[in-house]
Amino acid sequence: MDREIAPEDRRNRVVKKVLVAVVAMTAVIFFFVAAIEFLRPSFDRRAIRTARVERGSIFATLEANGTVVPLVEQVVSSPVEARVLRVGRRAGDRVRKGDELLTLDTSESQLETARLDDRVAQKQSAEAELRLRLDETIATLRAQIEQKKLDAQIVHYSADQKARLRAEGLIAEQDSLSAAAQAKKTDIELRQLSEALARAIRSRDVQLAASSADVAMARREREESRRQLELAMLRADRDGILTSIVHEVGATVRRGDILARIADLSTYRVEATISDVHAARLAAGMRANVLLDGARIDGTIESVDPRIVNGIVKFYITLDQPAHPRLRNNLRVDVAVITGSRSDTLVVQRGALARRSATHAFVIHGGEALRVPMRFGLAGTDTIEILEGARAGDELVISDVTEYEDVEKVRVK
Repeated sequence: MDREIAPEDRRNRVVKKVLVAVVAMTAVIFFFVAAIEFLRPSFDRRAIRTARVERGSIFATLEANGTVVPLVEQVVSSPVEARVLRVGRRAGDRVRKGDELLTLDTSESQLETARLDDRVAQKQSAEAELRLRLDETIATLRAQIEQKKLDAQIVHYSADQKARLRAEGLIAEQDSLSAAAQAKKTDIELRQLSEALARAIRSRDVQLAASSADVAMARREREESRRQLELAMLRADRDGILTSIVHEVGATVRRGDILARIADLSTYRVEATISDVHAARLAAGMRANVLLDGARIDGTIESVDPRIVNGIVKFYITLDQPAHPRLRNNLRVDVAVITGSRSDTLVVQRGALARRSATHAFVIHGGEALRVPMRFGLAGTDTIEILEGARAGDELVISDVTEYEDVEKVRVK
């Protein structure tokens, strides 16, 4: 016969069942929450970069590439068309003013100089002959004038005598008038000879001036030819390093061809290039920073080349420290051209925030990173300005987290 279960036992059984149900439900909820937390996006703090928002100054920059080049470089060009006979130096040699660089075959130029010598002699001889001929013409006119003056004196004397005799009635009036007419005719001829002499003197001066100009031009051409001959034995005009030189003996060079370059490697400047998209924003006088091997050298844009070649604009930077010990010829450097600045503003390390499309950033609060709308301003080399969306002291994620652009909250582990 069955016994009735005691009330205490029934109560204990109910309590056990309730406890088992509660534990099972708690476990289900715990695993459900853990699964949700596990599936929730998260950052590994060790895998991301963060930075604090601070108040300070910022300089907006354009990034460009640059090459260090000598501040002073002499280009040695061929003064004549010739052939290289001998090369006396090699690229990289240190040279002093007056050192021979190379020798050119100048036989053709020497013939040209001799021809110019003959031309000058011919011009001088022609000028002397012209002077003699013109002086002879003028001397002849002067002699004719002197003779005509004597004739005029005789004619005037005769006319005066006949005028007195006519007054006394000793000769006919016709003889007196004839003598007076002859005197006037002699005066006219004398005046014509004087005018001819003046014209001859002026003509002589003009012709001799033109002849002298021809002789002077021929002399200048001869002196230039001699100077080019002296330059043909190419010598250094300054102390420096020979950065390049024609090295092929027997090579034919034309007048104006660059044969060598001599650089002063104690001072430098920077030749920079940038996309033509930014050409309108460049101007002489703008400040720039040259970055090399962890060092920064400030400078100023000296000039901007107006030509655009293959979408590239070239400009030159004069350095504040042209003799900086880290500068080397042909060294590649990074250039940051300063296009604007602002002080007492919110700034943060730029990282990946400098993307043109960036409109949000993750701000870390405790163990979470919240996606906050932000408006950015000037972008510098290392920092970027925050106009809206953050305060001083906020910690921002500056790593590239584009895969979380649609997530509002991310767990930080």
